[in-house]
Parts: sequence; structure tokens; C-alpha cells
Amino acid sequence: MRRLLALILFAALIVVVEPVATGSNAALAQSNNDDYTPLNSRIPRSRQFPTMPRFVPPSEVSEVTRRRSLGMVDHFANCIWDRSNEDGLDLLARTDFGFRNFEQIGISNNEIGDYYPVRTCLRRVASRNNTGVQLSYNAESMRRWYIQAAYLDMYEDGATWVQPGYVVGEREYPLSAGNPMIHSAMMLADCVVAQDPHGADLFYRTEPQSEEESAALRALVPAISPCVPQGQEFTLDPFAMRVWLGEGLWHASQTLAPPPAGAELEGED
Repeated sequence: MRRLLALILFAALIVVVEPVATGSNAALAQSNNDDYTPLNSRIPRSRQFPTMPRFVPPSEVSEVTRRRSLGMVDHFANCIWDRSNEDGLDLLARTDFGFRNFEQIGISNNEIGDYYPVRTCLRRVASRNNTGVQLSYNAESMRRWYIQAAYLDMYEDGATWVQPGYVVGEREYPLSAGNPMIHSAMMLADCVVAQDPHGADLFYRTEPQSEEESAALRALVPAISPCVPQGQEFTLDPFAMRVWLGEGLWHASQTLAPPPAGAELEGED
């Protein structure tokens, strides 16, 4: 929790996107007089998808998804989702990126096991891997795991929900309406997803700390650069980007809608 909060503070307070591997091209923050709207967007603050988004081969999506599914944490996330779809969706609807403790939604620490199948899923993961499992969890990780499992379950074949020219609905912040740091992090996440939805989806599917993750993150640098507000510095961190883009992908996939009548598509004169 402290690590993630520190990352949020760093990104919110501090014009370079640092690549994850030596030799990659650095990307500079840019501006179009609207800090959080992607360059060339004709609809201020609207997350409109490009008419020709970057293509990612389905075979690449399938391969990274298969490798990602082998980890114990992924088994656990899939278990709590499979056994508690409705409770998971309810948690996601009642919380946001600022979810820090279960008391924010009226659940005491002693009641967590009554709502979510944590113990059952720990036993299942231990049995499947023939080993003991110790897993620390908190409010942030529970939201993160539910987003991951729900998104990957709903969209097994990649970002099939993307519709070129469509826009993403406005975010709601049931817990963090007055927290500008949370809003800044989510604005960046939503912007990156709008710039390169298929690339963000591919990165999200990669196995953490893998070569595939590094390659996918490097490929996202051109999409990240226009999303960093001018005058701020942003250090690329794979863990933070995974969390943020998970939030962005989930929000976009659940709120995507046709553009307002009369709106011009990106790229049109």
C-alpha cells in the first residue's frame, strides 16, 4: 500500500517517460493546451478511440495470456472471481482506485471472509501447487485481483470490446471524489488506454517481470508520452503501470459508447 501510494504521489507531483530497458527511446511529455486530453483529440477530455488502433496479432495475445495464467497469484484471483462474481462486481462498483480499507464500504476485517472466499481459494491454490501458500491481502489487492480476473475472463481474446471512434464514459469516484492524486493517476491511465487500447491490453496480459512485459511496456511509450502533463516528470514503473492500466482497461470496457451526435472522429479534417 505504501509503495503504491508513493508512486501515486510521485506521478502527481512531478518531462520524461523513462523506458524500462536501456537503449529504448525516451518519450517527452507534450501539450495541446489541455493537460489530460490526448494530442489531436477534437473532443476535450473525452477518451475517443483512434479510428485505426495499433494491431496486435491474436496469436501474441493468446501466448502471453497462457503464460500469465500459470502463476499462483493468478490462480487465486481467478478463484475468488469464479466463486464470487456478484460480490466482486459489487466491490468494484462501490470502490475506486482510492480503496484503502474495507471499512470504507462498511466491512470490518473480521467480516472479510464472510463476503469473499479468501480462505477457500488459498486452500485451492495450495492444493493445486502442492505447497503451502502465504498471501497477504488488503483492500487494494482485492480490488486489483477482481479487476484482473473479471477483465481477463470477459475478454479472453484481447481487447475485443474496442470500437474505433467510440468514447469512454466519465469516471465515477464513490470513495475519492475529492482526491486529486487519485484523479491524476486515473486520467493518465484512461489516456494511455485511449491512445493504444490493444497495446495496453497486451501489456496487462503479460507475466510480471518477464521479457514480454518489458517489450510490451516499451511499445507503449509512444502512447504514454502525450498523456504526461507538460512540466511533470513520470518514471515508468511496471507494477504501477499494470495497476493503473488494469483500472483503465476495466473502466473503458465497461463504459464504452458511441460518440455524441455530430462529434468528429480523431484523424478527420
